[in-house]
Order: sequence, then C-alpha cells, then structure tokens
Amino acid sequence: MSRQLETAFLPAALEIERTPASPVGRAIIWTIAAVFVAAVVWAALSKVDIVVVAPGRVIPSGHSKAVQALEIGTVKRIHVAEGQHVETGDVLIELDPDSAAADVANLLAQRDAGALESARLQRLAEWLAQDTVPATADPAGNEDTLLLRRWREHRDKVSVLHTERDRRSAEQRTATQQVEKLRAIMPIVSRRASDHKNLSEQKLLSEQEYLHTEQARLERLHELRMYQSRVDELAAAIEEIDARIALTRSEFARQVSEGLDEVERRRATIEQELIKAQTRLKAQTITAPVAGVVQQLAVNSVGAVVTPAQMLLVVVPRNEMLEVEAMIENKDIGFVEPGQEVAIKVDAFPFTRYGSIGGWVLGIANDAVPDETRGLVYTMRVALERSQIAVNGHPVELGPGMTVSVETKTGTRRLIEFFLSPLLRYKDESVRER
Repeated sequence: MSRQLETAFLPAALEIERTPASPVGRAIIWTIAAVFVAAVVWAALSKVDIVVVAPGRVIPSGHSKAVQALEIGTVKRIHVAEGQHVETGDVLIELDPDSAAADVANLLAQRDAGALESARLQRLAEWLAQDTVPATADPAGNEDTLLLRRWREHRDKVSVLHTERDRRSAEQRTATQQVEKLRAIMPIVSRRASDHKNLSEQKLLSEQEYLHTEQARLERLHELRMYQSRVDELAAAIEEIDARIALTRSEFARQVSEGLDEVERRRATIEQELIKAQTRLKAQTITAPVAGVVQQLAVNSVGAVVTPAQMLLVVVPRNEMLEVEAMIENKDIGFVEPGQEVAIKVDAFPFTRYGSIGGWVLGIANDAVPDETRGLVYTMRVALERSQIAVNGHPVELGPGMTVSVETKTGTRRLIEFFLSPLLRYKDESVRER
C-alpha cells in the first residue's frame, strides 16, 4: 500500500515508470509459451493413423446382370415389369423373330440341297469307280434321272472313242494279215526272180521275162513295207485313242471330285451361317441370366425398336452375398493390398450415430479405369463382415446400389508431419523453379 501511495502523487510518466509490471501478464506469456512448447512436443511425439478413403457402392457378389439386345429388332412382347422377381431362364422380352426365322429357313433349304448334291456326286463317283450303273438305280426318281443323264453323257463320249478304237483295231488286224501274207510269199517271189536272173544270164530265158519277174518282186516288197507302215500307224492311232479314253475318264472323275469339294466347302459355310442365324433367332427371345429382381427396365411399349448392345434391363441377383466395389485413386494404390482390414461407412446411415461395418480387401484391379472427376482410378473389391446395420435397435439390410466410403488404414505418422509436409514440399519445389 505504501508503494502505491508513493507513486500516487507522482507525475503520470514517473508513475508508469516506477510502477512494477503486473505478474498476470507474465503468467499469460509464460502460459502461452508453455502451451506452444507442449503442443510442439505433443505433435512430435503423438502418432495418428494414415487412412485411404475410397468411395464405392454395395453390389451383389455376382454383380448385377445387364441384359442387352444382340442386334436391331422390334419388341413383340414384354413379360416383366420393374421390380418383378424372375428365375433363371424366364422369358423377359420377345423380339419379332420373322427376319431371323426366314434366314434360318433359307439356310436349312440350302443345307438340304447341298446334302442332296453331295450324295448325288458321291454316287456318281461310285459308278465311275465300278464303271457301271447299279441295278438298284431307279430311273423314275428325280435324283437318279439327273445322275443317269450325267453318267450317260460321259458314257456316250467314251463310247464314241471306243467305236473309233474298234474301227482302228479292225483296220490294224486287216493290215497285219496282209503283212503276214506278204512275208509268207516274199521268199517264193524272191527265189523266182533269182532263178529267172540266172536263166537270163545263161540265155535260156529272155531278159523281158526276167525283168517282169523282178518287177513283181519289187512290187510285193513295196506292198509289204506299205502294210507294215500302216500297221504301225494304226497302232499309234489306237494308243492315242486309249489316251483320249483315259483322259476323258480322268477329266470326268476330276469334275466329280471338284464338285464334291465345292459342295462340301459350300455346306461348311452354310453350316456356320446357320449356326449364326439360329443364334440370332434364339436371341429374339431374351431370358433371365440369373434369378433376381428386374430393375432399370428401359423398354415399355410393344413395337419399340431396340439397337445392338442397347441395355434393356438389369437383373439384380437374389440370395447372393453383398460386397463393396470401391475406387482407389492413383496416389493411394501403392499402399493398399488384398487382405487389409477396412472400415465401411454407409452414406445412408451417418457413422457418428450408427457406426461402421468392418471388412477386408478381396482384390484390386491390375489396370486403372478413367473416372470423370478423379482421373484414373483402380477398382477394389471389399468383403463385408455383415450385411446389416443397426438402426434404432433394429437390423436393416444393406441393398445393392447403396453408396459407401471405404477407409483403409495404411500406416501411422507423427502429427507434426501433417504441418511440416506442405512446407517441406513447397521448399523442395520452390528452389527448383525459375
């Protein structure tokens, strides 16, 4: 009190100068300093979890099945409605099958015609191998009539050649007989000419008679050589005819073989086209791929036109386990791996009131997919510990399509690093910029 009295009557400047500082201020300053130091120490020593947050949605483990149109068509009948339960194989939508049915009928007719032509050519090949027509062939049948016509055309060609060969053979036999006859009489003619020559030299026979005999010998010799040449010529002609007969037969056999090959190739092509046409016809009746509930029915009127790959409806599988499909950003993919535990927060039920659901990572896609807002992301599948969440004491089943947030703990770090990391990154990046 005395200190205050002493300074009470001093001038204001001296009063302020001589009045000691308030201990409250010092206490506040020291308190702030202590709190700051304590906060720094706490931030340096304390550790917090590093959590990767990935948005996702609940899906059936078998995924929802999108039902699409195979090709353009017109809706003939709609058998289901939105929310209807269906079993595997139930008819969902019928498209107009007229065009596909006509294609199938046309190809079936072509296949039958090809089979008939193939059988016809095979029988023709058998006749050619046997060189005769079986007695069982029925000329009254259309098939055998065509076969017999082609066979007779071939046989007529061969027959003409055989007739020519027989004529040449007859001429050859006649010429051969003449050769044999002349060879038989040539020694006699030669001896007579020799005898006449000796008699002419001895003046016992006139020279004119000798010359007449020699002329006859030379004529016989020339005739022999002429017939021998004729025999050789006819033999060559017969060989040529035999070659023409063989060529005619081989050419006919080649035509039959090539015809068979062409028919078989055409039949194989028709079979493939028929399979595709039958698949198209079957696709006109759209059935449920799995048992489930019809959703997102996009066709509502008979006569509507559907286009290839157009999604007609979605079948959500029934009685299948639920799982979560989440999207991980590129910057987090290196820290998440299958088997890690996760916490799943359902957006429909705030976790501050209803908590979260446990789970674990089933698998991560090997390649990223583009996302409109987050760029390239990786798809992650997460298993649920349970498919229910307690709401006001009652279990509520999760349903496909519910959005969730998947939190994965990837490690821990000191709290101070949250504050220092941006500064260090800024320092590291700034010193390199111009």
